Amino acid sequence: MLHSMTGYGSTTLEINKFKFDIELKTLNSRYLDNNISLPNFLSSIEIEVGNILKKRLLRGKIELRVKSSSSDGNSVKFNQDVIKKYIKDLKNISEFDESNLLKSVINLPNSIDKPEIIITKSNLNNFYKAIDTVINNVISFRLKEGLNTEKDIKISIKEISNMSDKIIGLSSDHKKFLKDQLEKKSQEYNISIDKSRYEQEVFYYLEKIDINEELVRLDSHLKYFNDILKDKQIEKGKKLGFICQEIGREINTIGSKANNSKIQSFVVEMKSSLEKLKEQSLNIL
Repeated sequence: MLHSMTGYGSTTLEINKFKFDIELKTLNSRYLDNNISLPNFLSSIEIEVGNILKKRLLRGKIELRVKSSSSDGNSVKFNQDVIKKYIKDLKNISEFDESNLLKSVINLPNSIDKPEIIITKSNLNNFYKAIDTVINNVISFRLKEGLNTEKDIKISIKEISNMSDKIIGLSSDHKKFLKDQLEKKSQEYNISIDKSRYEQEVFYYLEKIDINEELVRLDSHLKYFNDILKDKQIEKGKKLGFICQEIGREINTIGSKANNSKIQSFVVEMKSSLEKLKEQSLNIL
């Protein structure tokens, strides 16, 4: 089963009249990239939270946002005396537009009291449980997305395999056709050639355009790709990406060797399916 790197989860936690809105998003990334935003009074546990995300989610661009507010509606209080003092002092210094003065003043230190929760061991345990909940939500989301992606991947693999089978059917006929053409031309022009030397040259030429080895390796890569899909290991994306590169090499070699319009058309179709396969694999964990 495949795990996508795209995921989403959210939950709400209440502790001592404080409400925590917790939101977790993940996107595809070559490595682990944590972006964590916590209230100031929880900044001391940011590293620990990052380690939990790393252990559970393994890879991807991870964005955790935790917003806190007072659940009874009294989340902030204005310090009127402090604000009045700021306004008075600013007016004495210079002429200010009074309509914009209050907006500036409330951003100055101590203008607003924001209540902060007292962190206890029990509170932290509840918070970590909430983090586990959103991580579980993300993992469920990733599994669902991975299932859909796996279906698309299997279609792309089947398309490449079908084109490969068609090329195999054409390859032997094409070699025979070229050999017959060479013999026909030599007879047409009444060319006197040493039979042994002629057979060596024909063999050498046919070896240069032979694509059987590439087709065998391509089939092997496709089977290995399917084996990885069935593997119980969670992280598979990087392996699948490497196999895609190997598949691409074989397809390119087949295209450069095969001097046949039908084979070339199948190669173009295989390349198209491979591009879809690469794109699909990029979002796999």
